[in-house]
Parts: sequence; C-alpha cells; structure tokens
Amino acid sequence: MIDKFIHKLFATPVFQFKVKDHEKLNIELSKYIYDLHKNDKEGTQRSNVGGWHSKNFKLEKGSIPHNFVNTIHEHVKEVIIDGFGWKFNPEKVGVTEIWAIINKKNSFNQIHNHPNTYLSAAYYVKAPENCGDIQFYEPNEVKKFRHPVIEKNNEFNSSGFSIKAEEGNLLIFPSYLYHSVGKNLSSEDRVIISFNIDIITYKDAKY
Repeated sequence: MIDKFIHKLFATPVFQFKVKDHEKLNIELSKYIYDLHKNDKEGTQRSNVGGWHSKNFKLEKGSIPHNFVNTIHEHVKEVIIDGFGWKFNPEKVGVTEIWAIINKKNSFNQIHNHPNTYLSAAYYVKAPENCGDIQFYEPNEVKKFRHPVIEKNNEFNSSGFSIKAEEGNLLIFPSYLYHSVGKNLSSEDRVIISFNIDIITYKDAKY
C-alpha cells in the first residue's frame, strides 16, 4: 500500500535535442544568415532589442532552410508522437514561419510568445559564452499573482527556468510559453534560427 504519492499535473515541457553533425550544418546556416543580413540590414522588428531579426525564410525545395527543416524533421515528429501523444499526419504538420536572429553585444529579446500556432522552436547556430540564455516563464497566471515567501526553490514553486545557449541545440516548446533572451555580454554574435510548427486539425479545415 502506498502511503504517499504526488500527482504532478499539467507539466509544460521544453524538449532539448543535440542535432547530429551540427558543426557542418552551422557553417552552411551561418553563411546563409549573414548573406541575408548583408542584403537586408533593416530586417524586421519583433521581440528583438538591438538585434537583427530576419524576414521569414523562403522554404524552396533544395534551399538551405529547406534542408535544415528536413534535418530536424525527426525531432519534431518525436515531440508530437512520443512527447505530446498527438496524432501525427505528415501532410498536416508543417513549418509555417522560420527566421533568424543575430544578437550582437548588448542585444536581447523581450518576453513574448508565438500566438496562433502549436509549437515553436529555437536552434543555436552560434552561441559564444555569455551570449544570453533563453528564459521560460510559468504559464499559470494564478501562481504568479500571489504566493508565500519561498525558502527553497523547487519544481512546484518555480516561476522561471533558463537554458544555456549551446551550438547545435534544438529546443521545441509549446507556442503559448512566454520566453525571453538575456543580454549578449559577449563580443561575438549570438545567432539562432527560430520557427513555428502548426498542425491542421478538423477545426481548421476549410470547405
């Protein structure tokens, strides 16, 4: 007979993968991103403060972004099937938006989420030491509104969690999860690719 059992309800996961052969992949991606930056210095303004945010990539077949999406496809599939237990139909799962961000010294990203999609991701192309970690925030507003004094941090009272930036790492998380990026204190660029993954369900079908 069990005298005590803790039901850990409604977990919010962030899946972390190390992409195979990321060194070679990052050389190609870095060149592609810096070429985009050279031809479009202005980029677009989203959550970035002082950094450069590209416009959405064109996922043309055989292009570097298209090959990247194919490379991380199995990780996305694993998150959907083994992680969330959702039905996976490859014809109804796709990357809807994909872009790059270059954060130079003292650049950072304000707290934000990615509405109107199911999953979001960040992939690290270049991540020098002290370039700014990603910080995730407790999505339960009630827990943040009022709580007693915390003497010992644990998974039940935590209101935030950070993950160190590391080249070749791929993070996939629910799009509703608010996150920010710390200030780049390095003299080198912090370069990432971020993207959204949508799943067409029967409610989204058009007749």
